[in-house]
Amino acid sequence: MVTASDLQAQVASRFELLDLPSWINPHPNMASPRTEEYSRVTDPERLRVVHSRARVWAEVLEDVLGAHSETLPSGSIAPDDHAEFDRGIRLTPRQPGALPLLLLERGVPTLSGDVTSAVLDVGAGDLGILVASLPDCGCDACDSGSSDLLDAVDSTIRHVIGGPFVVLRGKKWRAQWHPGGGTASSEGRGPDFTKVMDLCRRLADGETVRLPRHTKALVGRSWLS
Repeated sequence: MVTASDLQAQVASRFELLDLPSWINPHPNMASPRTEEYSRVTDPERLRVVHSRARVWAEVLEDVLGAHSETLPSGSIAPDDHAEFDRGIRLTPRQPGALPLLLLERGVPTLSGDVTSAVLDVGAGDLGILVASLPDCGCDACDSGSSDLLDAVDSTIRHVIGGPFVVLRGKKWRAQWHPGGGTASSEGRGPDFTKVMDLCRRLADGETVRLPRHTKALVGRSWLS
């Protein structure tokens, strides 16, 4: 059986052949950023590695797992979850109960206005509920090197395809869970984090649970089994 490690190795091997930019962490040993770095993007072009990494993942998932690939026109995704994107792809797994993976590329204007900084939106499910936007901030102050950035892309995709993967969405809060951990965010006061994570774990185990009012759940199984 193909494992997540097998897929990761394929991605790393194919990506290396592209000979794209890489850079070290400009803030080693947890050094504090300088004030001016928070409003600066020194080299926005190099952040396009997130788009290239996602494309390699798409190729590997098609070639190795037989995922169905579909190009998405801009504006075809739920507007509350995604900003307008420039290029998108939906990958549908062959395994029943597994969630489709969406990889959406967009450019965000920099302060100078003459170039854009690359962002990758990773979504899950038929409507592409947003899982992560990478980088979450492209300024120099938040830069921790290309290795960390690519690791973030890889781990986000692995969470969706590795399964089980659970997303809960309330009116003003959301949470997501995978076997290695989980996150939650809210606009104001949200449900207790520990209770929400417990709900996610129980949903992943196939239990019937009572969700908080106005909450929707999305549960995905592994692409690999």
